[in-house]
Amino acid sequence: MTGGPTPAPALIEGAFVCTADAEHRVLPHASVLVVDGRIAALGSAGDVAPAVAALPDEQRGRLARVDARGAMVLPGFVNPHFHDVFVDRARQLLADGGYGDPQPGVFSQGGHVTVLSQVFDGLRGLVDHLRPDEAEAIARYSLWTQLRCGITTVGEVGSLNRPEATTGALRFLGMRGAVNGWISDGYCDPATGAFQRTRSVADIVAELDEVATACAAQPGDQVRFLASAIYSLNMSDELGAAMADLVRRHDARFATHVAAMANESAASVAAFGRSSVRRFHDLGLLDDRLLAVHCAFTDADEERLVREHGVHVCMAPAKYGTTGENTMSGNGGQFLRFKRAGVNLSVSTDGEAAAVAGQIEAMRMAWLPQNELAADDTAVLPTEALAMGTRNAAAGLGWDAEIGSLEVGKQADLVLAPIDDWRYLMVSRPLDAFLQMASYTDVRSVMVGGQWVIRDGRTLAADERDLEAAAVEATLAVVGRIDGNAAELRAAYDRRYGHRARD
Repeated sequence: MTGGPTPAPALIEGAFVCTADAEHRVLPHASVLVVDGRIAALGSAGDVAPAVAALPDEQRGRLARVDARGAMVLPGFVNPHFHDVFVDRARQLLADGGYGDPQPGVFSQGGHVTVLSQVFDGLRGLVDHLRPDEAEAIARYSLWTQLRCGITTVGEVGSLNRPEATTGALRFLGMRGAVNGWISDGYCDPATGAFQRTRSVADIVAELDEVATACAAQPGDQVRFLASAIYSLNMSDELGAAMADLVRRHDARFATHVAAMANESAASVAAFGRSSVRRFHDLGLLDDRLLAVHCAFTDADEERLVREHGVHVCMAPAKYGTTGENTMSGNGGQFLRFKRAGVNLSVSTDGEAAAVAGQIEAMRMAWLPQNELAADDTAVLPTEALAMGTRNAAAGLGWDAEIGSLEVGKQADLVLAPIDDWRYLMVSRPLDAFLQMASYTDVRSVMVGGQWVIRDGRTLAADERDLEAAAVEATLAVVGRIDGNAAELRAAYDRRYGHRARD
């Protein structure tokens, strides 16, 4: 892993390799040679053999050979839009007992966006209540759920956790990540629509400067700083201008939810005098450093601004149906319009207190439903969907020179998944079958920077049940402390899940 001891060389042989490179190469019966944490050779056994023979005697003697026949090798998945909100999960135990169908929520029917902005602003208080040991336990488990899905790199677009805990968890698990905090300096009042400031911009900038400095001090390139505000309606013009300056000073990227719901534009005009996209343009935030999350509800001129300024757009298609958003199909299919116009499109898991599907599911939802919407089975190709969860996503974080595809010279971040069961028997295009039928549970082994972090279904950094137990204890403790219902929460948890401690 970057910043750690140099991993042993590895030769992965006989695999079905999907490179996700710019040519979308798919290589059946291929080998991947990993040396010093990077891809040294890639191709048929004959193509790779000279590179193996050229290794120094010491490296050749330590070479670990991996028989990957019957397996698919993919780039490590990159999730550029992730929220660690696990600390809020305990509240669901008492919300409705965990049973019954949901009622329409605040994200549905175009979005109750001012209410959302008020909720988002208030959630920052959870972070302030986290003790260091609780924050660490929750961060480790939350990030492990990503790693277990084959996600090797995450971009935080606000997490209910401490940045230092996230950084420590990334290093502990051997993952990569771009880190920030839960940033909001106010909200749009649901009653009046006016922006109400709740935090000092100077304090927020000082906080983010500290996070950026801490990330820069980390060894290697495992942890980066990502400037972020939780939502465009939670960011005053003053904070937006400060963010633009922060991005330039730290040579960083900026990410936020923008043009995310149909009702957002009217709320932004009421609070700030112009829509979110136009406001970002005026503030100097609309450029190729911006990762615009969701960004589906814009008019024709705003679409032009997004295209011409090289903005990266990220959507979370596997999540929208659970919350009532119509981001992929809304506004006349803007996702496909962006794709046809050459906008860099990526997919992500998003994040909510309930469990969310992984990148495989997100890529599937960016592929099949869009083809159905277009009445064209080539509107989004399987290789393009794969790129949206790997190379395009890495580009959105500014990390594509190092990760996101399997190419000689890049960091060896990769995923192995079996494709030798009944689902793949005699199929002509295994990637199509994988994206259509596989899930995060099919991920068997994960390598980051040439180092195995999951091998044959087992996490190497820690016992998975220990990670779970520590996160549960931390979550019950902090929410019980905040809400004053620790005994009630514990009883509810024991009724539903207490048996897990005895299994």
